[in-house]
Amino acid sequence: MTAVAAIVALCVVIIIHEFGHYIAAVATGMKVDRFSIFGIGPPIVKLGTWRGTEFVFSAIPFGAYVQIRGMEADDGTSPPGDRGSSSNFRDKPLLSRILVIAGGPIANYVAATLLFLGVFAGAGLTAPAEAIEIAAVTSGSAAEAAGVQPGDHLVGIGEVVIDPTREGEDIGLASQAQRGTDTVIAVERNGERLALPASLPAEGDMILGVTMLPVKPRHAVPFSVAAREAVAEPYRITRDQLVGLYRLVTGKLKAKVSGPVGIVESIARAADRGAIEFVLMAAFISTLLGMFNLLPLPALDGGRLAFLSFEAIARRRANPRVEELVHGYGMVALLALIALVTVGDVRRLF
Repeated sequence: MTAVAAIVALCVVIIIHEFGHYIAAVATGMKVDRFSIFGIGPPIVKLGTWRGTEFVFSAIPFGAYVQIRGMEADDGTSPPGDRGSSSNFRDKPLLSRILVIAGGPIANYVAATLLFLGVFAGAGLTAPAEAIEIAAVTSGSAAEAAGVQPGDHLVGIGEVVIDPTREGEDIGLASQAQRGTDTVIAVERNGERLALPASLPAEGDMILGVTMLPVKPRHAVPFSVAAREAVAEPYRITRDQLVGLYRLVTGKLKAKVSGPVGIVESIARAADRGAIEFVLMAAFISTLLGMFNLLPLPALDGGRLAFLSFEAIARRRANPRVEELVHGYGMVALLALIALVTVGDVRRLF
C-alpha cells in the first residue's frame, strides 16, 4: 500500500504544478482548452467542460498537462486589432505570460509550504539529530556483506566516531578515507553495540551502500514560529539542492540521479516510517519539482522563462519557430534522460 500511496503523492504533486499554470492562465484572461488531470498524450476519458476548459484523463498514466491556447507556434496570434481582447497566450502582455509560466513552480512552492506548516504546527520542529539510522542497505554492498541491517544506528567507522548532529557528513568523509581497506562498522541494534568487520571497495561510486536517516526528536513551537519555518524550508532545500547540483556538474560530487521510479521508492520508504515522514517527503518532492522546472533548460518552465527574459531585455520576441524547435528537441532529450534513468532504477531494484 505504501507504493500506491507514493505513486498517488507524486501524481498529486504534478497535478498541483499544472493547476498552478491553469489558475494563472485563467486569472490573466487566457483560454485553457484542456486540462488533463491525470496522464499525458491523447485524452481517453472526458470528465466534462467548465468555463470553456475540457477536463480529461489521458492515455499515458503519468503526470498531467494544461493546454493553453496560443502557446505553440502553430496556434498563431490574433490580428493586431484584436489582440487587446484576445485570449491567446502569445497575445497577452509579457508580465501575464511570465506569471503563467511561473505559475506551476509557484504552486509547488506554495503546496510545499502548506505541507511543512501542517507538520511543524501539528508535530513541532526537529531538534538536532541524536542518532543516524540505517533506512536501507543496498544489495551487494559492503554494508550488506558486513551484516548491517535497516534500523541499526550507525555509531562509528573504523576509528571515526560518528557525530549525529553532522547528519552524515562525517560518514562520507570517513568512508572515503578508508576506501580499499578492512575496517569495522560500529552499530547499535536493539540497545546492543556491535562491531561488524567490513571491507570497503577501492573503486566505484558506492562505498558503504546504505541510505541514512538522521533521527531527530520533535518539540512543539508557537504557530508563528511554525509558519516562519514553513516558509523558509522550501528555500533552504532549494539552496542545498542547487549547491549539490553545481558540485555534481563540476565533478566535485559523485551521486546517482533518480527518475520517477527512484522518487516513488523514496516516498514509499518515507511512508513506511509514518505519516509525518510521508508528508515531509511529499513537501520535499514538491519543492524539487518547482526548483527543477525553474532551471533554464529547454522544454522546462525555466527554458520558457529564459525566452521571455530575452524578450524583456531585447524588447522584441524571439522567433516562435526557433523557440518551438528548442523546446521540442529539449523535450526529446528530457524524455530520453528520464527513460535512461528509469531503466537504471528498475535494474537496481530487480
